[in-house]
Amino acid sequence: AEASCFAAFRSGEIWLDTDGNPIDAHGGGFLLDGGVYYWYGSARNGISPPCCLDRGVNLYTSTDLYSWTHRGLVLHAFNSSTDNGLSLERPKVIRCTGTGQYVMWVRGSALASQLLAVATSDAPTGPFRFVGDQTDPFRTVARGGPNFRAGYQYGDATLFQDPRTGRAYVYWRTRWHQTGFRGMELTEDCTDVRPESDTQLFATPNREAPAVFFANERFYLWVSGCMGWAPTTTHLYTAPTALGCFNCSGLNNSKGWLVGWQPPPIPEPGQPGNRKRKRPAAWAFGSQSTFILANPLYRKGSALAPFVYMADRWTPKNNVSFGTYVWLPLFIDPQNASRVRVLWRASWRLDNATSPFGARRAPNSSVSVT
Repeated sequence: AEASCFAAFRSGEIWLDTDGNPIDAHGGGFLLDGGVYYWYGSARNGISPPCCLDRGVNLYTSTDLYSWTHRGLVLHAFNSSTDNGLSLERPKVIRCTGTGQYVMWVRGSALASQLLAVATSDAPTGPFRFVGDQTDPFRTVARGGPNFRAGYQYGDATLFQDPRTGRAYVYWRTRWHQTGFRGMELTEDCTDVRPESDTQLFATPNREAPAVFFANERFYLWVSGCMGWAPTTTHLYTAPTALGCFNCSGLNNSKGWLVGWQPPPIPEPGQPGNRKRKRPAAWAFGSQSTFILANPLYRKGSALAPFVYMADRWTPKNNVSFGTYVWLPLFIDPQNASRVRVLWRASWRLDNATSPFGARRAPNSSVSVT
């Protein structure tokens, strides 16, 4: 058994690994493989100045999601010619259906541009090796494509595999108003994109920190607004297919940008469920999304949370801890699959947070827990 004093999620507190050190895996991506959870994230604690460099991508493993063991760096930061290698952010890893390899997509963050690097490994524990030029593997996405021949910048992004088919997709912020927020299907080896799948999901590029989950035969896309390291608005969209009409869901704001389903999944500060008494009373409960993971204890018809909202609470001026983590229960209304709610819980477990909507399911409702 893994030794840890953590038997519950306590959002905003320093979370210690099984060696007693603060978990250092920011902007994390998560993978369940062979009954083990893998947490990949940027290693940024203890760096001075703390913003915006890192040591590379850290890995932690767990079998229960509470106790995490540090496995070391699986991809090292380095000085590339574009400076993107000095800051490896928001790593996301999947096991590629086409090859069986473990594939990581990670963002490099130079001042001039943010670019993509892809790395692969034969094991989830690494080491991961960059695809392409080992001295500078960073590049734009879909370079030479008909929609934007120079290729898109690679801002905040996530990967998602359709649990029914194993097909993989990337969703990301291009950082430019001309190109907006996009999605594409990955190639069979998961190291590139299929040009013909290029889809602009939103005209505005001011959506970041994406997380995708699948339930009730629809795809949910969660994103935040863009306020740097500060907490900001949350937005939720749905579509019937992985690259479907997300921009048909929700409402438009005064600028014509889609703001997502209402009410928002996390109440705005001062609204019921997010007032000061025993709650942060801040945008997104003082967090920014990074991943949404299926609760392994959830079963159809259960009142338990079907998903876990996973996020960072950034403290970039702190050269001891770059931030803490906010993990909260996420619920879907069984009578209205477009209504999602994340509840604040100072301390909770996978087996004790129950739905504000009740346990009754809508006909034919289902949740993917793969």
